[in-house]
Amino acid sequence: MTRLWRFLGSTGLAVVLLLVVLLAALVGTLFPQLTPDVAADPAAAARWLTTAQEKYGFRFGLYRALGLFDVYHSPWFLALVAALLLNTVVCTVDRLRIVWRAVRARPKIERAEAFYERMPNHVSLAVASVEQGEQALRQVLGRRRYHVVAERRGGVTYLFAERNRLARLATLLTHTSLVLLVLGFLWSSWGGWRERAVALGPGQVHSVGHGRSFAVRSDGLEIDRYPSGQPSDYRAYLTVLERGTEVMRKTVRVNDPLTYRGVSFYLYSYGPAGRVRATDVEGQPIPLQAESNQGVASGEVTLNFAGEGDGREVVVPSRDLTLRLVFYYQGPSLFVQATRSGETKSFGAGSVRGGDSLKVGDITFEFALDRYIVLQVVHDPGFKGVILAGFLIVGGLIFSFYFPHKRLWARVTADELWLAGRTERDAVGFEKEFVGLMEGLKKGLEAGFW
Repeated sequence: MTRLWRFLGSTGLAVVLLLVVLLAALVGTLFPQLTPDVAADPAAAARWLTTAQEKYGFRFGLYRALGLFDVYHSPWFLALVAALLLNTVVCTVDRLRIVWRAVRARPKIERAEAFYERMPNHVSLAVASVEQGEQALRQVLGRRRYHVVAERRGGVTYLFAERNRLARLATLLTHTSLVLLVLGFLWSSWGGWRERAVALGPGQVHSVGHGRSFAVRSDGLEIDRYPSGQPSDYRAYLTVLERGTEVMRKTVRVNDPLTYRGVSFYLYSYGPAGRVRATDVEGQPIPLQAESNQGVASGEVTLNFAGEGDGREVVVPSRDLTLRLVFYYQGPSLFVQATRSGETKSFGAGSVRGGDSLKVGDITFEFALDRYIVLQVVHDPGFKGVILAGFLIVGGLIFSFYFPHKRLWARVTADELWLAGRTERDAVGFEKEFVGLMEGLKKGLEAGFW
């Protein structure tokens, strides 16, 4: 078990796993990937697989069996990530015991003269007395924010000084953040989902689904424009409905989503929309059905257009009547054609603008022009963990490289002062600092300040 534990936490294993994961990620960039939103739509997934089969021919079956079209969700890739995660956890646990013991341990202050001579940074200075040398060291080191501990034995004073002692824990912080980062990605991969294009006209409601009981409603869109007419800002008004009851409202802008119970609604874009209302000769609403609707709306439907020249159809089931509407930016306006079911020849046509009405037989159609919004609906449970891990990684690196642990030892006798030091990182910077300490001590001792 000891050998197994050492193997799982070895640096060599970590290097190999990192290389293999990077190679697997490279494979994921070389082969087209079946995205979750396409996989969730059986028709779209079937079309995607048909295209891939035409591209790769007889190799398609092998590539699919190996999971090359969905690398990041394949069992072998998840096994590699799990192994890398286990390696990082074991390495962190091992380092935790060693580093924590080193942080809490009492430093050895008394050192023999040979110790100072072996250190890469050391100096020997003449002093008039033990008290003069000790006071000089405390003054110089204190100005540089070193924590100083002293012991006196047999007429000799020994000093130990250090800075950034807790910086040793930075490596543990970095290792822990890597664990959080991998866990966050795995959590998002397994438990997250995304709907990339949810179009909502004014008043339309989108049920979130995915086991959630709430929905979101669009309450309109406002656009600010430059003097040239180009949009400068646009914002949507959203309302969250929980079993038909309004529970939250927010004005949503780009990169400023509405978030409710772990689901975020991002404003992605907008487009032209038209509303159609139908009444009979007595002014009673007539049921309508739009091609995008699952059911029949009582009296009014909303149509979302992709842009100029895009057409949509409205069916009047009780009259065996179909209206085809085509959107044009000029005006803006709608070109309307009325046909009977099963017939191609139009028996009524015309252009209308917002607020206009059109009578076809005994039905009066009223038209309004508006805008719909396009939302991205995202549930990413690991997002906060990934962000936290990113901050921890940056913090660990900053402490490791900009606040290295520095240690100094001194031995002061009645006529001589020995000073030596070392650091875990930034040896060049510490060497310059040590020269500065030495020069400060020399000037003070020569001037007799102590």
